[in-house]
Parts: sequence; structure tokens; C-alpha cells
Amino acid sequence: MGLPRRGDGTIVPLLDLTREYQTIRAEVEESWAATLAQMHLLKGPHADAFEHEISAYLGTAGACGVGSGTDALILGLLALDVGPADEVIIQANAFVAAIEAVRSTGAQPVIVDIDPEGLGPDVDQVARALTPRTKAIIAVHMYGAPLDLAALCTLARQRDLWVLEDASHAPGAARDGRKVGTVGDLGCFSAGVVKNLGAYGDAGFVTSGDAARVARVRLLRSHGQERKNEHVVYGLNSRLDELQAAVLRIKLRHLDARNRRRREIAAYYTERFASLEVRTPRERPGEMHVYHQYVVRTPHRAALQQHLKAAGVETGIHYPVPLHRQPAFLRSYGETPSLPHAEQLAREVLSLPVFPDLSDAESEYVADHVVEFFRGL
Repeated sequence: MGLPRRGDGTIVPLLDLTREYQTIRAEVEESWAATLAQMHLLKGPHADAFEHEISAYLGTAGACGVGSGTDALILGLLALDVGPADEVIIQANAFVAAIEAVRSTGAQPVIVDIDPEGLGPDVDQVARALTPRTKAIIAVHMYGAPLDLAALCTLARQRDLWVLEDASHAPGAARDGRKVGTVGDLGCFSAGVVKNLGAYGDAGFVTSGDAARVARVRLLRSHGQERKNEHVVYGLNSRLDELQAAVLRIKLRHLDARNRRRREIAAYYTERFASLEVRTPRERPGEMHVYHQYVVRTPHRAALQQHLKAAGVETGIHYPVPLHRQPAFLRSYGETPSLPHAEQLAREVLSLPVFPDLSDAESEYVADHVVEFFRGL
């Protein structure tokens, strides 16, 4: 198809942030110039406006901008009074930030296996992992797919537990018309540079249907300062700065359209791969997946990845090592029983390019080489 090969051999990148930037460059530069001229870089109008706009978009009682997605999880746990006497349940296929957040509160992380279909925490395993110390559950919406949280939330209510949604991969994803980040007690989002809704640096936000919980996060993110020089609790220094908030306000206006483009590319891949011996992402009735990553599963991952690399297609693995098998976890907590679904997932997943600025010709090139590989087995 005549696609150019770059100096590093890449023809189709996994992600190219420069393409989106060119479409919003004028808006960003104008907004940043005005902000820098005033030098009101913290607690300014963009941060306030973004909190209102993202809350209205998601349909929550409020939102609080913070410094990163990791801080969103830490502050969410602290706002729910999770501390050293407590345990927090986490699914094994989550990113390491979930462990770091729990450890930051002094609580103990408890890792459970995943539901192999939805890729969230297996509810039966969660039930078996509960102890009198269990205080909260972190449920991660993986790759942009919305979890079905009904059974998990029912269990949590029965046992007086908190549910935190890590919705970093999935802003705009929805199930039965309800957007992720609005179902549990708190929604925690990363808005880091590679996310569907991403700043041009570290950023994050916390949402809730309970305005008092949002207010608690807001207090904790600013050193627990209720009034100037009056600190009523100890917290963190984790504020969403004006430059990043300005970018997020611009990108939020484009989020639905860009998510639709991701869905178009994903639908094309899924149609092309339908007859192949590869597992593609699934959308169940009532779900709207936003494809932060388009993740296929195959026992031939290494060979497929090498085949695509030779063809100039960049891929990724999200994530190759489950939490309970990470060196840091083993040093801190020791060996745990096998969690077979998460371990199999980690051996099989491969992310294909699906960012919304991908051209039709590029997505066709990717699909052609995936089909070529499987037909050659």
C-alpha cells in the first residue's frame, strides 16, 4: 500500500501523539499563552472548569483534579479512611500503581484472580478472600472495556466494603448507559499522556456520586488545608495544575469523537480476524468499549509479535507480569498460590495499534499482516 518505513523501521506505530497535537495545537497554544501570561498556575479557572465539565460529562455529584492516576487511587483510599489495619483486594492483572496506592496508606494488598471474560476481579475469588480486615476492593476497567460491577457492588454492600473503580483506561466507556467511574463509591482516573483523555504531563481525577467524598479528596490533595495555614488532617500535595487542566478541557470536547474512531478501527479488526484462531475483544450487550488498547489473545504471541515487528508494525503487551509475580511483590509479601486466569492472560495478550489518528490504510496494513501470520500457521 506504499506506507513509508521510518528510520527505526516502524511503518505503523502503536501510538503517535504528535498527530493529535497537530489537530488541537492552536487551541492548546492559545490557552497556554493566556494562562502563562497571568501566571495563575494552581487553583485557577481551568482546573475548576475541568472538574465541573468532567463531572457533567460522567454524570457524577463532583470531581476533583489531582496530580496523577496513582495519586487518585491513594487519595481515594485515604478519603475512605483505609489505613494500616486494613486489607484491600486487587485483581492480579492490574497495573502496579494499585499496589503502590494501597501500600501508601499502610494497608495490605490482597491479590485475586480475574474473571477471564470481563477481565475484572473474579467475584467468587473476592468473596473467598474476605477477612475481618477487608476494607475495600479496587476494580480496574481494563483496556477500555466497562466491567459489569453489579455482583461485586452487591457483595460489597452486604459486607460493608468500599468499591473503587480504576477507570484510567476507560473514560467514556459505559454499561447500560452508565459511564464507568460512576458505579462504585469512587472513580479514580489517570489522565496521563497516553490515555484516551490524556494531559501533556501527569494528571488524574477522582469522581463520586457523593459530594462529601469529593470534598474529602479535595481537602487531602492540598496537605489537608481547610484554610490557609490551617491543616485539619495530613494529606498530600497533588493538585491538577492549570496547564494540564487546560489541555484536558480541550481534549474532553473531542473525547467522544475520538472514542468513536477507536471503535471503528476495533470493529474493522474484529471483522477481519473473525475466522482466525485468535481471541479478539468482546463487547457484551449493553456495553460500550472505548478501546484504550485493542488486545488480542493467542498462545502464539511471541511469534505474532515478531512477525508484526518484521513488517514494521509496533505492538505492546499490557501487562506481561501479573501483580503477584512481580519481583517487588515477591520481596514484600512472598509467594502466593497460582492465579491461573491472570497468568494465562499475561502470557497471551498483545496490543495492536488502535489510536484514533490511525489511517484506514494503516489499520488495513496491520490487519493484513495479522491475517498473513495466522494463515501461515
